[in-house]
Amino acid sequence: MGIRAFVSAVLVAFIVGDIYRENRMGKPWASVVSKVQAPVQNFLRPAVWVPGLRNLHSHRETWTLPSDSHQNNLESVLGALMTVIKEDKSGSFWDVQKNDLQVARGFIRVFVYTRAEWLDIIELTFKGTEVQVWSFSSGFLPLFIPFACVLNVPLFWIPFLDNGLNKHRINKIVKAMDVSVDRH
Repeated sequence: MGIRAFVSAVLVAFIVGDIYRENRMGKPWASVVSKVQAPVQNFLRPAVWVPGLRNLHSHRETWTLPSDSHQNNLESVLGALMTVIKEDKSGSFWDVQKNDLQVARGFIRVFVYTRAEWLDIIELTFKGTEVQVWSFSSGFLPLFIPFACVLNVPLFWIPFLDNGLNKHRINKIVKAMDVSVDRH
């Protein structure tokens, strides 16, 4: 058995195992192949390289929150985010990428794997009472495809729509907030 056959067998086993797990548990999930490729896809972000094209599948806005306390603002947004994740019925898997240092500096990143395992990313940057929010699709190919994070690089120029999904996610987070949000 050659190395290529071995690697193929391992990848198939991961994918089949994930499909079995999803059917048994009925909860949103992301395959191992997708989770391994996500950090690379996040670093490269080929779908947002071209300014005109990125507008087709991204949404940016700034929120002004009422509290002057950085901690209160973080807690309000994180609480809303957890509510949205818990109530999400789209079959998307939400993976909040927050480490203590980033949160202390006022930055939260969320990987959202759609049912088809496209990776959408939500970034929230806190500056005083303002929160800069950016939600975007990261690449043309879904990450369940082996090496999609690399294959997406030469495909950066292909236009595609997110059908307003990134804006919709941001709207859901704002709606779940326990404080009033001034959006601009």
